[in-house]
Amino acid sequence: MYKLFIVEDEHLEIEAIKLILSQHGENIEVVGEASSGLVAIEEIRRLNPDIILLDINIPEINGIDVLKMIKKEDHEKKVILITAFNEFDFAHQAIKARVDDFLLKPIRPQQLMDSINQSIASLKNNAKERFDEKMNEVIFAIIQKKYSDARTALISYLDMIYDYHTYDIMSVQAEIKHFMEELNIVTQDMCGYELNSPLCTSNNMQFVNGYKNRYDLKIEIMKTIDKVFDRMLDNKETRKNNIEDILNYIDRNCYKDISLDQVGEYANMSSYYLSKIFKKETGVNFVTYLTERKIEIAKDMLANTDVPIINIALDLSYHEPNYFSKVFKKSTGMTPTEYRKERRGIALEEDEHLGKAHPKDEKYTEKHREVS
Repeated sequence: MYKLFIVEDEHLEIEAIKLILSQHGENIEVVGEASSGLVAIEEIRRLNPDIILLDINIPEINGIDVLKMIKKEDHEKKVILITAFNEFDFAHQAIKARVDDFLLKPIRPQQLMDSINQSIASLKNNAKERFDEKMNEVIFAIIQKKYSDARTALISYLDMIYDYHTYDIMSVQAEIKHFMEELNIVTQDMCGYELNSPLCTSNNMQFVNGYKNRYDLKIEIMKTIDKVFDRMLDNKETRKNNIEDILNYIDRNCYKDISLDQVGEYANMSSYYLSKIFKKETGVNFVTYLTERKIEIAKDMLANTDVPIINIALDLSYHEPNYFSKVFKKSTGMTPTEYRKERRGIALEEDEHLGKAHPKDEKYTEKHREVS
């Protein structure tokens, strides 16, 4: 669904546009309207529409100046100028301000829809380029054997997909399928085997749809990525035991209560020597690094799931919830409860603007209730 905003000071013109869109605009939602330039700028910032229908001749700030401000703040927004003045001067100013299209009054339904559909096609192309760029960040991190970077890039990639498609699960499914196909190609080249994941199947709709939110889906994809790293890094004959391999091992096992001795055994070096190398290469000691990784995971879970805080603490091998809260507050300046309220409050506000309820991670919560 693409969000459209109308800037027009003639009420009948607004109603005519809405009527055309209600009859022909299947994937378009009119999220707001304004009759003056100042109100338009304020509302566009608040509502963040994809497409703006903008009359040139409006009060306070004219359409050309509004166009310039919109494009300065977000050049990817599509702006279609509406004017009754078929004059070169206006056209020249608009072109310099990077207008996307012109419509002359009186607006004809076919011309309006052609212009909007052209804008939608351009938005899709831009989105596809951004998705591919972010997807390649994940793939590149895997190729470079940087586990933490791969996980961070994956979260950003999924956030981008979900935020763009909102609850259009078919589009999310298509993007995930494409990503898994690309990951499969890389895996075959690097490890010599094909991924065995339901996300790679020709129809992964049911599998993707089975997850309540992006967090669950991220966990499932990370399981597949974990297997790739297992193949790449767990072979003692090919393991390099450089700092990147050691960090990958810690990042993949930070849920566990791993010790410096265990990491030293993995790296085939004494804990004393490992401690010195670790501090020299990373700038922090082992305990600080491990704690930072655990806190990042905790923040992700607090923001995106309803898992009880005590279960999050236990999952991260903090056997005393009070100690976990103390460590978390020292790192973030907030208690886990305060952090969750703040992050979930932001998410709820964003969903309320879209008229949707915030998704609950019921399946994940239920799984932890069974464990506890």
